[in-house]
Amino acid sequence: MVAAGHPLEAKAGLDILQKGGNAVDAAITAAFVADLAEPAMCGLGAHGVMSIYWAATGKTTIIDFYDVAPATAATSMFRTSLGKSSPEKTGALGYPSVENDEQFYGHKSVMVPSQVAGLCSAYDLFACLPLTTLMGPAITLAREGVPVDTIMDRYIQDTKHLWNIYPEMEATFGKNIGDYVVRSDLAKTLELIANEGGDAFYRGVVAERIARNMLDNGGILSAEDLDNYSPLIYESDQYTYRDISYVTGGNVTLVEALNILENFDISPSGHQTIEAVHLMIESMKLSWADTLAHVGDPRGSDSPWNALVSKDYARQRASLIDPDKVSSFPNFGNPWTFENKENPNLNTIPVDDSGKISGNTTKVVVMDRDNNVVSLITSLGTYFGSQVIVPGTGILLNNSMHRLDPRPGYLNSIMPGKGMQRLTSSVIAFNDDAPVSALAGSLSIFLGGMGIHPLVNMVDFGMGIHDSINSLRFHPSGEDIWVDSRMNSDLIDGLSKMGHKLVKRSSTYGNTSFGNHVGLSFSKDNSLISGGMDVLHNNWVKGF
Repeated sequence: MVAAGHPLEAKAGLDILQKGGNAVDAAITAAFVADLAEPAMCGLGAHGVMSIYWAATGKTTIIDFYDVAPATAATSMFRTSLGKSSPEKTGALGYPSVENDEQFYGHKSVMVPSQVAGLCSAYDLFACLPLTTLMGPAITLAREGVPVDTIMDRYIQDTKHLWNIYPEMEATFGKNIGDYVVRSDLAKTLELIANEGGDAFYRGVVAERIARNMLDNGGILSAEDLDNYSPLIYESDQYTYRDISYVTGGNVTLVEALNILENFDISPSGHQTIEAVHLMIESMKLSWADTLAHVGDPRGSDSPWNALVSKDYARQRASLIDPDKVSSFPNFGNPWTFENKENPNLNTIPVDDSGKISGNTTKVVVMDRDNNVVSLITSLGTYFGSQVIVPGTGILLNNSMHRLDPRPGYLNSIMPGKGMQRLTSSVIAFNDDAPVSALAGSLSIFLGGMGIHPLVNMVDFGMGIHDSINSLRFHPSGEDIWVDSRMNSDLIDGLSKMGHKLVKRSSTYGNTSFGNHVGLSFSKDNSLISGGMDVLHNNWVKGF
């Protein structure tokens, strides 16, 4: 079974499974198809993460292919506009505005593109079908085109005001509903990768064209940056929540939130009761504050990683929660004491502007006939990333530089080789070492925390995968708590009386404020696979 962000992705992945491919084969195929089906979300210039459970070994491998800043990156490359703040000019983590929006748009906003390295690494480690077979569906779609549907049209309409200075974008995506987006240059690049592997992207003519385009337009990404990139690949630790264990693909926000919530028995209260929702909100707030204050690039050692995922630290944080009253925000702790280290105070006053700019990703979850499981996430950053298409290649590049702080001296300040916080979560959950569910989400900067909803709904309230995903959600956004406007009025009134500053957010098809998940669940003997998807988006589930 395949669950993915678009019907074309689910179909392509399923076709690979029916040809004898494994879960990794299917995920790779669906991810390359996503570059065509969801071009605002992902592409060859994107980044992401894969969690891969391999049944034959019982091990879970993480392929972390997040992008990194170029070797010459520095805070001095941008001029901050202190005091200015707008939805378009403030980073999702509250960083200061940058003049001319250069952290969001254009050549300076680009980090080293890493999706190709990640997918090709997964191919080298686990795939069984030829890469030409896996990339064939994407190549065909690039040549023949993908029709603009209502979702793609909304992303185009929301972004096209920028394209007067990005003619390649207008030429490629300046379409109306029903028109076909044909990407002939991208088809040639995909074909080159299919025949020659990842080296065709990071070395040779493609790398030369990317580097030349950067040099000609004030960017700093070089051929050496491309040549030097490699993903993080490691066997993942498993965390626990009640009677399950799970992996997150590197996200610690979700781990801390679940560890805090585990100190309270919310099952007797019932699903979406005042008591249960209050405790979930408070757990999420405490974890999110710690993420803002203490979480950096996992390639570095500037964060208290062991403490942030420890049960002991979570118990200390849980002791701050009043079951009858709201807490303040940000209320961040000092996990460094649990590691017997001094707090470096690199983020003394974390700011949360996550409501202003959301992350935009897509996702694929697969289980195959041999019980191998993949949870995959890829992202360009915000809609259509940097808006830069490298001429002659069709490659749309990320704008990940906006996820680093343009000020010097902070935990997530721009510097050579720096990567962003891992705010996405590619989850696989286990019971007695057997996979029982897998989840991947998109369209929320609070992705790590948003994963709390389906997991808690399944574990604490016994809900199935589809209902767990589609249950009404909520999450902290600074001092505000966003809640779905469809939520029960008595629940909203009760939370408000406790002191929660609620902001009602409406949800319509293709336009929600609470993330967007797909997932699969498995019976203990793996004789039954069930699929679930957020019905307010273009997701799809297919199986055989």
